[in-house]
Amino acid sequence: MAKLNFLQVLILIHSDTPLGKSFCGGTLIDKKWVLTAGHCYNGSVTGSVEVWAGVHPNRAFQKFAINSGDIHVYDVTKNTGDIMLIKLPGSVNVITPAKLPGSSCQTPSNGEKLQVAGHGSTVNPNGTSDLNQPLQCLDLNVTNCPRLYNNYFCGEGLPNNPPAYSCPGDSGGGWLKKRTGLRAVIYGVHAGASTRCDKISLSTSVCAPHIRKWIDDKMSIP
Repeated sequence: MAKLNFLQVLILIHSDTPLGKSFCGGTLIDKKWVLTAGHCYNGSVTGSVEVWAGVHPNRAFQKFAINSGDIHVYDVTKNTGDIMLIKLPGSVNVITPAKLPGSSCQTPSNGEKLQVAGHGSTVNPNGTSDLNQPLQCLDLNVTNCPRLYNNYFCGEGLPNNPPAYSCPGDSGGGWLKKRTGLRAVIYGVHAGASTRCDKISLSTSVCAPHIRKWIDDKMSIP
């Protein structure tokens, strides 16, 4: 599978609380729009938010300071869909964004292969995230979720490969598919793990009808 992590952005949240700075991943879906996880920003942050594009392969950063009015959170829980849109104040250069699937798309079925990237720890079993951790890419096989969530689907490392984990710091990364000669298509947003690493990864489905419509509606804002 082609490496798709050049579409990845880094979202830095500078909080005025004792938590300090945190970060998530995200995916460019337009020259001015990023799709990520809602729990990365819950609306109570009183500090600033930045988006860094160009985090891979050579860290040729394009940095954007985000206005709070350009942050659109659908939900920050697993109740309806942990997803968020961020509008950039300017266009990214060089990078070709991922493509949203059609409005009538279906959530990927078991056995389909997708790819996700993130900065989560690869050595700490407790999953401590590290901004200096090189961006890692993981091929996933869509599988059954351990428990049923509406508007979500799950994935795990490919069969016969070493065990693969998603960890804190990986949240917000896109679950992507690439067909030869075509743009990458995003089918999910990594909901991630909040406190530890998991073999089974959880993703909000971009194809859930009301979520897909919400994305279209928000991106139509001038």
